[in-house]
Amino acid sequence: MNTKSLLYKALGVIAGVAFVIAGLNQRSEINRIKASGKTAVVQPIDGYTKRKSTYTAEFTFVTDKGVTVTKKQSFPEALVKDFEARAPVNVVYNPDNPNEFVFEKETPSWFLVIAGIGLAVGALVFA
Repeated sequence: MNTKSLLYKALGVIAGVAFVIAGLNQRSEINRIKASGKTAVVQPIDGYTKRKSTYTAEFTFVTDKGVTVTKKQSFPEALVKDFEARAPVNVVYNPDNPNEFVFEKETPSWFLVIAGIGLAVGALVFA
């Protein structure tokens, strides 16, 4: 096995591990906020942007302490119909830092974890 091949394997494994760590951190953050957070209703939005499969809008809600939070954030595709129908949408926010919030209907994705494992295994097998 030559040096170039070993370098590709190492880089692939490192990138794969980075994806796995990022995915697990993302899942952990969503679960942490949902477990210890408080619920608020987002005010109806005027519109959103869509780039590829990512939806983004500016959201405003009021915490249980009366603090108004406004933040631009991405949101899951599952909420598009609710926003277009102007239906109530709940967020779960961190009471210590209300700028940290997730949507009640948001579920943690396994995509980054699986992609990272696939990248690492692919690098070991094919590089």
